[in-house]
Amino acid sequence: MAAHEDVLAICVNWNGGNVLRPAVQALLASRYQPVHLVVVDNASTDDSLEDLQPGIEIVRLKQNLGYGAAINHVWREVQAGKRPRPAYYLLLNNDLFADPDMLTQMISFASGKEPGIYGPKILQWHHPDRLDMAWGNLRWHHVLADFEGKESRDGPQWNQLREVDVLQGSVLLMDAAVPESVGLFDESFFMYHEELDFLYRARRQGCRAYYCPFAKALHWGAHGTQSQPLQKVFWTRRNAVYFMRKHRPGTARWPYFLLTLGGSILYNLLTLKGERAKAIISGAKAGFRMPVREGRI
Repeated sequence: MAAHEDVLAICVNWNGGNVLRPAVQALLASRYQPVHLVVVDNASTDDSLEDLQPGIEIVRLKQNLGYGAAINHVWREVQAGKRPRPAYYLLLNNDLFADPDMLTQMISFASGKEPGIYGPKILQWHHPDRLDMAWGNLRWHHVLADFEGKESRDGPQWNQLREVDVLQGSVLLMDAAVPESVGLFDESFFMYHEELDFLYRARRQGCRAYYCPFAKALHWGAHGTQSQPLQKVFWTRRNAVYFMRKHRPGTARWPYFLLTLGGSILYNLLTLKGERAKAIISGAKAGFRMPVREGRI
């Protein structure tokens, strides 16, 4: 690249506690510039915004409408001409710590290609010799995707650049043309699987997603729901059902999906995890009851 192109980084925060500031500092230490960082706060009730460096742009939303809504808020401002259009968007969680060379590596690969979506190798913050996950394969069962390398020890088998179905949503780089073509995030998901929905819609329009292991980041992991693990169970099952209804209504994949969903409930009952089974059932019911968002978003 002869000159660096602008990156608009959007960090979504909700009660980020003591992880938001070091995550922001890690991004600001990027060797790739210019990067304009916007922290979109989903009505946090903690003090996570107070210690941010002066000059960081903060957008404070009045209520928590979810991850996708926070991203969409900024995208709509760009589309309306209220913000300059960047060359790339970087979407990241408030507990994602970017390596100083992460952006340089991914943009070097992306430059000159058709608009795409890119994800780095993501390692665990607490165990940096282990992957958080590498990539995912869409399988259409009750958790929608199989994730390769989840919590595996890092090694050469995870160092191959590849086109994939699913990238981990804690950090995504994409050309600005991607949301202009694909549309916005579906805010019905609220949290979990909204990036899977976006990636699936992008893939159907011919947009490719790449796992880029030469770029690296650390992920704290599940910071927003770690104190309430049953919430994650509820939302992932709710959104898996919603995803199926949205993208595979009336197909032969439903029997397999329902079989694996029922198997998950039965397993948790037999292993005396009744509260988890209840969360799965409640989430599935909610997924069947909610209206499906159709058409371009």
